[in-house]
Amino acid sequence: MAYILMRKLKIFKMNIFKLFLFLFLFGLTSHSFSQETAGGTDPKGKPKKETKYTETIPTDSVPGTELLKRAVNWVKLDVPKYDKLNGLSTSGKVECTASFSIAPKELNPQCDHTGTITFKVVIECKDRKYRYTISHIKHTSKSGKTSGGNFDNVVPDCGSMIMTELQWKKVKGEAIKCVNFVINDIKEAMVLDSKGFGDEW
Repeated sequence: MAYILMRKLKIFKMNIFKLFLFLFLFGLTSHSFSQETAGGTDPKGKPKKETKYTETIPTDSVPGTELLKRAVNWVKLDVPKYDKLNGLSTSGKVECTASFSIAPKELNPQCDHTGTITFKVVIECKDRKYRYTISHIKHTSKSGKTSGGNFDNVVPDCGSMIMTELQWKKVKGEAIKCVNFVINDIKEAMVLDSKGFGDEW
């Protein structure tokens, strides 16, 4: 009788052990599958933060309508250094895409990234203040074969075999210079009176 009880206890222990082993392995595999993430997300599943440049500028007693006119004038104004594309105005907001042409400074570059740096510019206007936001910074090559793509890419779209990490950093440096140029341009334009430009968009 004691022998039968011991044997049943041993079988029971083995079954418990197999059950725990199964649960452990099942939990481990499901955890490893949950660690896989789609592009544009970090291991915790949160979307990567996009690089944005934004600032709110106080303007003493200038009304929002006047600030909006100044912003519209800035979008309309042609400048030799870059182009402003797809200008659009809604109530209290103006937006466009800034486009700069860039080229390598070397005579015979390993990777000819000649092309454009583009980014979205939004200027929101309220009474006594305005806010600019620059986002969606992107590099696109003329050939289409050496594009870096989104500014936040760790590896350029064309791949690190075509554009090295150092070259990609140089392109990003150019992009930052372009952004700072536009920021200064906006600040200078937003202190100018809108009269003389015309009020129509």
